[in-house]
Amino acid sequence: MIELTRANFEEVVDQSAIVLIECWAPGCGACAQFDPIFASVAENNSSHVFARMNVMTEDKLGEVFEISHTPAIMIYRDGLLLLRKPGNFSEDALQDMVQQAEGLDMDAVRADIEASHPPNQ
Repeated sequence: MIELTRANFEEVVDQSAIVLIECWAPGCGACAQFDPIFASVAENNSSHVFARMNVMTEDKLGEVFEISHTPAIMIYRDGLLLLRKPGNFSEDALQDMVQQAEGLDMDAVRADIEASHPPNQ
């Protein structure tokens, strides 16, 4: 499991892989409950990258991504942020998120992004 920091953030999320990030905070009871679920899904999906980000020590990253509730999940694929969602998810729900990210047509995702954010003319 990768500990995500400002120093390694870009390197981790810019991989041509699916990257799941658990945003957590010390003293967060829901985070403590969610951590073993995240670890179990990570163990069952070894072809993907799993990372944890402490939003207290990495508060600037937490602010950039507007993480106001923990735990929260962020999912990247091919360097693109696909999902940012707070919640204490079940193992089945988290696994479903992984499968949805796996099933995406990334060319279609990029086309949708380009269509919704046309370059300045």
